[in-house]
Amino acid sequence: MSIGIWRVFFGPVGVNVGVILLGLVVLILATQRRLVGRETRFFEVSFLLFLVGFLYFTLHSRLLQAPFPVSVPEKPLVDNNLTFNYASTSLLAFLAFPVGLLMAMRSKVSLKTLGLTDLDSRQTVSYALLGAVFNVTLFLLAHTLFGFRWISDYTLDGLLLWVLLVSLLSVFVQVFFFIGILFKKYSDRENAFLLAIISILAFQMFISSSLPWTIANMMASTAKIVVTWKTRNIYGAALMSIVTNLTDISIQVL
Repeated sequence: MSIGIWRVFFGPVGVNVGVILLGLVVLILATQRRLVGRETRFFEVSFLLFLVGFLYFTLHSRLLQAPFPVSVPEKPLVDNNLTFNYASTSLLAFLAFPVGLLMAMRSKVSLKTLGLTDLDSRQTVSYALLGAVFNVTLFLLAHTLFGFRWISDYTLDGLLLWVLLVSLLSVFVQVFFFIGILFKKYSDRENAFLLAIISILAFQMFISSSLPWTIANMMASTAKIVVTWKTRNIYGAALMSIVTNLTDISIQVL
């Protein structure tokens, strides 16, 4: 059983329907809380989900096709336009526009609120290493049982660019949005459990995978949320994501 990405295109606009529906659910939750007189930040969360729900595929599959046309079927580690397209899309959809929206809404944006301040380096390193071991072990187990090859060939420059722009840069930017913004920024003001569910579901809606891999990915995302909650920054979660991604690349090319 494969769980795909629910995307629809309307001319130059690409829509991630799953993320839009999640944003609608969060908007209803925010409205319900406001009606009973409770202060809530879920309106901001819903607007952020709507933004990336409309922005990601509009950029990746439409607007950025002009400077970085992607071959079909996609050829990761061979087609460098795919690497540039993916990295540019991630930077714009998960960093530049969300931060711009927050600033436009006059929401508090600081290194601390976004999880970019490390208050206890020893604790961060400890949790990051434990989390990385857990996630890599989980990945290796899932790969052994349900693994698949998504790389058929690679070039040296394609591999280097992918590692730098995707495995490092894009992965960090995704952690910044899905965990730093959707979870960490609001965890002191809203129910952390609900924020964790929103963050995990939103991230999963950008991944096409089989049911076993979906379960493994959600377990890995949960571990990242726990590490972020404990350390109050996103560096541990970023390390977990990057190390797992590099492990996958290593297995694929060897």
